[in-house]
Amino acid sequence: MDPSKLYVEYYAKLHADRAMRLWPHFLQKSERPDFISKRGELGMEITRAAIEEWAKQEADMNRHFGDGMPGEAVEQSILADCNIDTIANGAKEGEDSLLFELPPDVKEMHVGRIIERITDKTIALKGYQPCRENWLYIFSETTGLDRADMLRVQAFVDVQEEALLFDKILVKVGCLLYVLARGEALSEIALSSRALLRLHRRARWLSIQNGKK
Repeated sequence: MDPSKLYVEYYAKLHADRAMRLWPHFLQKSERPDFISKRGELGMEITRAAIEEWAKQEADMNRHFGDGMPGEAVEQSILADCNIDTIANGAKEGEDSLLFELPPDVKEMHVGRIIERITDKTIALKGYQPCRENWLYIFSETTGLDRADMLRVQAFVDVQEEALLFDKILVKVGCLLYVLARGEALSEIALSSRALLRLHRRARWLSIQNGKK
């Protein structure tokens, strides 16, 4: 399997383990969904809310540079999300990172893409191995979304009418993991930059090891 895809999947799994307080070995690698518990208590699918044109550029770059640094563009994006360089250069944990405001049309594009991924994966859910509970983990492709934007996604989740739905939708936006569930209040979980850097290193190791199989 493509190491960059494995990296994304393992990072999401490790992040969900830590943020949602799952036992580290509870979820195991699978297909459809990407991770599943041994007895089918929980299945988790991973996806990126990638803008198609940007995803193509990233794939072209990875092909150009070869397999020496699998998923380099994805990894650097995740590291930048959490201001790892600032921590590494001696800044104190918890210092404010640089925030930026996306133009309204760009925000609309990213929010729309998250909703599209929820829609697409919800339709595909009926073809996955049955589990008592189903989660969807989504990587946002920008740090420029805020709680108000995620409340728009929550409003979409609240009115979904499909017979089979995800019980929880986890959306990573920068350092924050937003947790959405139909009919429940939007919540968010933040981990320290140091903790996220450890997840990155572990995910990278797992993706390289399992990419060889």
